[in-house]
Amino acid sequence: MVGVSTGLEPYFSFSYFRSGRLGKFIEVKADIVQEYLDQHPEADPNNLPSWFVSAMELSAESHADVQCVIQRWIDSSISKTVNAPRGYTVSQVEAVYERLYKGGAKGGTVYVDGSRDAQVLTLKAEENTFEDAEDTVVEEKPQNRVVLMDTIMDLRQTDVTIGSEVGDTCPVCRQGTVEDLGGCNTCTNCNAQLKCGL
Repeated sequence: MVGVSTGLEPYFSFSYFRSGRLGKFIEVKADIVQEYLDQHPEADPNNLPSWFVSAMELSAESHADVQCVIQRWIDSSISKTVNAPRGYTVSQVEAVYERLYKGGAKGGTVYVDGSRDAQVLTLKAEENTFEDAEDTVVEEKPQNRVVLMDTIMDLRQTDVTIGSEVGDTCPVCRQGTVEDLGGCNTCTNCNAQLKCGL
């Protein structure tokens, strides 16, 4: 792949406003959309193909699932934000953190849109005020958001603990069990040495 970042964050939006140091809003448009429109003049800029998916179109669970799937192949923790819509409840945020933990993520960040009195990125310039945040509750499974159901099993329905302690499921291959072999906590399937006491 060429011209991509080293992260796994989706575009926040293909058109959004960034708050500047002077409190002014700067409109930002993603170059990838213009490149696509230049190559496909017949395309409607207001009706892009379904594979143009932005961060706010993904469910919070999908953000977490992507991070957990990629974490399997990354030794260090991943800097990834789970974007949640306005009105996300404390229990919903808690469920996302549980999903990250049970999915083997080494860390996680959840940001609820509009949860601060000012935020750097917004969809509208006038949206950047705390008064706009209403006391709404988001449904547990919003119907208008993309959910990546096939990428990872429903983590709330499993009692598997992924980690480096004896008895855990291996965080590398997700198939072996961690056992103490010769002083090191080692996976019985892929032989990854996860923790050594030597």
